[in-house]
Amino acid sequence: MNFKHIVIIGAGTMGTDLSVKLAAFGTRVTIVGRPGGQADTFHNRARNAGLDLSLDFDQLKLQLLPDLISVDWPSADLIIENVNEDLALKQSIFEQVVILANANAIIASNSSTFGISLISSGLAPQARFFGLHFFMPAHLVPLVEIVTSEHSDVQIAEKIKLYLSTQGFVPVIVRKDVPGFLANRIQAAMMREVWNILERGIATPEDVDKAVTYGFGCRFLAAGPVMQKEMSGLDITCSASKNVFPDLSNEDEPPKILSDKVERGEMGMKTGLGFWSWNDESISEARNGYVAKLKAAIKILSDS
Repeated sequence: MNFKHIVIIGAGTMGTDLSVKLAAFGTRVTIVGRPGGQADTFHNRARNAGLDLSLDFDQLKLQLLPDLISVDWPSADLIIENVNEDLALKQSIFEQVVILANANAIIASNSSTFGISLISSGLAPQARFFGLHFFMPAHLVPLVEIVTSEHSDVQIAEKIKLYLSTQGFVPVIVRKDVPGFLANRIQAAMMREVWNILERGIATPEDVDKAVTYGFGCRFLAAGPVMQKEMSGLDITCSASKNVFPDLSNEDEPPKILSDKVERGEMGMKTGLGFWSWNDESISEARNGYVAKLKAAIKILSDS
C-alpha cells in the first residue's frame, strides 16, 4: 500500500510536525487548520520541523487549507484526525469525513485518549477505521501505534504498518482497543509508581529522573523490557516480582501530590512552576537539550 495523498485535520503542534514528516518522502500532504488559531503560525513551525530533518520546507508537497470543504477529497487515500482531545469534536469530524471522503479511504484518529471504537461508533464501514497514535515530537520520535478495533481489517493494518516503515517510522499494531493503547499504558504504570515514590518521600524528583535516565532508561536504548529480562533470566524476574509487587502502588485515582499541584495551577513549564520553577530562558535550555539528546538517541537506534 502506498498512500499518495494524506489529509491531516488539525494544525497544532502534533499535526504540523506530522505533516512535515509524512511529506519528507515526497508524499502529497494536505493539512486543515482554521484561520485565527494555530494555523496562523503553521508555516513558521513547519519550517522549524523541516530544519530538524534537514529539509527544505519549500520543496515539500505540503498544503495548508482553511476548512474541510476545500480538500481534494477524491484523491485522499488516508485521513488522520488530529484535533483537540474532545470526543464530541472528533466524532463530528469523523461524521463529516465519512461523507466527504471516497469510499476506499482509510480514516484514522491520532487521539491519545479515546479509542477508535468510541470515536467511530455508529459509522460505516468499521473495517477502515483505525487509531494512528504518533508521539511528540512527531517528526522525530519514530514510534506510531496502529490501533485496531474488533471490526478493523487487520490486513489493512498490516499494509499501513508496511507503508509507515518506509516513511521513517517504527509502527506497532495494537490488537485490542484498550485505554492507553500500548506505550502509554506502560508509561502510565511507571508514572503511577513515580508519584507513589515522591509522595512517600523515598526520593526527590531529581533523583527519580536520574534513576530512570541513567538506569533502566539508558538500557532501553539497547533492548526493550521483555528482552532485558530474557537476558537476565525470567527466574530472577519472577523471584523479584514476589518481593517488590506487593509494595507497589495500585491506586486507581491520580495521587494527591499530583492533583494538589494541578489545583494550585502548578502545571510545569506552561505555568512557570511545577516540581521546578521555570522562566523563558530555562524552558528554552531544557527543550533544546531534550531535542538534542532525543536526536542523538534516535541516531543510535537507527544506526543499529
